Amino acid sequence: MSGPLSGLRVVELAVAIQGPAAGLHFANMGADVIKVEPPAGDASRYGKGINNPYTLEVPGSQYIAMNKGKRSVTLDVHTPLGQEAMHRLLASADVFLTNYRASALTRMGLDLNMLVERYPQLVVGHANGFGPRGDDADKAMLDGAAQARGGLVSLTGMPGEAPVVPGAAVADHTGAMQLALGITTALVARAATGRGQLVETSSLGGQLWLQMWELQHSALTGVPLSREGRHHPNIRSQYGIYETADGEHLMFVTAQTEEAWSNFWIFLERPDVLLLEAWNSPAKRLGFEGSMDGLAEIRAHMQDAIGTRTMAELESFLYTQPEIIWERVRDHAAVLTDPQNLANGYITEIELPVAGTVKTTGPLMHFSRTEPPATRRPPVLAEDTETVLAELGFDGEEVRSVLEHAEGVRNELLALLQQTG
Repeated sequence: MSGPLSGLRVVELAVAIQGPAAGLHFANMGADVIKVEPPAGDASRYGKGINNPYTLEVPGSQYIAMNKGKRSVTLDVHTPLGQEAMHRLLASADVFLTNYRASALTRMGLDLNMLVERYPQLVVGHANGFGPRGDDADKAMLDGAAQARGGLVSLTGMPGEAPVVPGAAVADHTGAMQLALGITTALVARAATGRGQLVETSSLGGQLWLQMWELQHSALTGVPLSREGRHHPNIRSQYGIYETADGEHLMFVTAQTEEAWSNFWIFLERPDVLLLEAWNSPAKRLGFEGSMDGLAEIRAHMQDAIGTRTMAELESFLYTQPEIIWERVRDHAAVLTDPQNLANGYITEIELPVAGTVKTTGPLMHFSRTEPPATRRPPVLAEDTETVLAELGFDGEEVRSVLEHAEGVRNELLALLQQTG
């Protein structure tokens, strides 16, 4: 296996998004990521979501997205054999990664501080909802709860209306980024000191990281930012989203030069806007200087003018203007076929049972000497259990016992799911 982290072993005991997305980073980088699933599997295997025509033979989209390139081992860690297998895995690993609540891990015999003491070279990475300290350290969390508590929801939506939920699981993903970054940092420290350590982060912390600038502004001024709808809450300029004549939407950021600003308004046949002194420099157009008195006026001019042109007309012109920063607002269908994403390997393809060839996100990093391996499909539940347990020294009878126990639990769950539709 190739990649910058080839040779690294990561044991992942994680569900849903936050933990598995962090594990995905290591799999993408070439590490051997062994996903330890309960006998019935990660629950996200069975979440169909909307518009999903497939049966349970095809894992849910959340599972596919977060678990590509890993190996799947099913263990019941509440049994003596499951405990023994888990500890042999940890003894062989560089990293243990989990997003189970600390109390649940303790009940499984996997107390975080105990693991650090028992395996001195192991980096133990733990992410939860609201951080490892405080009254809510063990509070249950799903993505929307962390978004709400972290303040992002309060800034999303139209002014004067109720806040809305952003269109992605940004809390879980930012928590995953922080967890992967923390684990990588601890591995660098281990290279210097020879010792692993416990790394802890959370979805709530990820939300604060995601909003560092906006939170800093509220703290500095003493006035919390508020919802601005199609515009950023802390950029008081023409920066924002505008509707075209054919109902598409254009994100206009700024014109970086006077020539580009002039060309834009001449193209739109509105040279009168160039006489507005409040917007006659790049710094003013990005809200860095000048008065905000003309804010509503410039945004109204932008919408009126852009609304007279189709997206095709605007794109034809804007691609001739390298000093104007803009983008068409793309839906998922357009993102999945965007030539820029395809050229960089950000969107690639995998083969799934039953579903066939499916587009998916690929590694988002390129390395000049240790290029990550090609994206691989997520594992079939338990498909690597026998191989991994054999690697750990378990005999054939012990392996059969684990497999039979897992299959029994899994069949019970599948029967229940089929009964409930």
